Amino acid sequence: MRTALLRSGTRAAAAAALAFATALGGAATADATARGEDHGGHYGSRVEVAIGASGIHAPDTAQAGLVAFHVRTDDPKGHFLQAFRPHRGVSVRKVLADLGKAVSRKPAAAARGISAVRDEAELLGGAQVTPSVPETFTTPVGAGPVVLLDFTAFLADPAHPVTRVLHLRDGSSGDLADFPDSIVITRETAKGPRFDVNGLRRAGENVLVHNASDEIHEMSLQPVKRGTTDAQLQKFFASSPSGQPPFTGPSLGLGAISPGRTALLQTHHLPPGTYALLCFVPDDKTGIPHVAEGMHKVVVLT
Repeated sequence: MRTALLRSGTRAAAAAALAFATALGGAATADATARGEDHGGHYGSRVEVAIGASGIHAPDTAQAGLVAFHVRTDDPKGHFLQAFRPHRGVSVRKVLADLGKAVSRKPAAAARGISAVRDEAELLGGAQVTPSVPETFTTPVGAGPVVLLDFTAFLADPAHPVTRVLHLRDGSSGDLADFPDSIVITRETAKGPRFDVNGLRRAGENVLVHNASDEIHEMSLQPVKRGTTDAQLQKFFASSPSGQPPFTGPSLGLGAISPGRTALLQTHHLPPGTYALLCFVPDDKTGIPHVAEGMHKVVVLT
């Protein structure tokens, strides 16, 4: 599998991401669950999170290291969990206030907000889930508090954020047991931010997502009509979207990660079909969502 990945896409970028993934250490056993093998085929700290109309349900503590957040919801419309850690000296309230600006419909305000969030906090990833498709996102996290944010509720009412704090303690080290099945690298190009997709062909496989950009990115995974093209998506996501959206279901995928971070994503029970990788994070200069700048990629998963 490693050889196949290196033969597809951008070889240098894929090799760098594989080297980064191999170097990830710090797996530990969480208080929340017994030690054992996760669905992703690795050992580590597994934290069970349920999110929905009743709020966020998660343990109070777990061990730091390579942390696997297993996220599920009972919300039939789907729900979005985002994890972050403020930098030293920055309050959670300050990060949330600037995140509220980042989701503004006014581009100038969105640019200022997302730029502030980039400098104030480490975005660790997240999960966009439905009742039938839970997800696990795994990422290295050191000891200290981690803020779990109900991003679905936040988008609806930024003034009243729903959060829960998970305290991570030092734990024993470990490694990923397997290489990922595929790699997606978010990077800057002369034409704007893009997804560099390497080997993503099967539904439900482990996807290593590495942010090689200097901006925050996410990897939303949304089902689209069979035959949908990136040209059609670009037309739809132009400055004034028009026409019928090609989407056939709620959004799934990985939440936002900071520049330089890597997360391993597994979407459990994902049906085969045609999907679009999308990034709705606003550009830190223009405030325009990255998807409108061409950051989308159609993939067919068997």
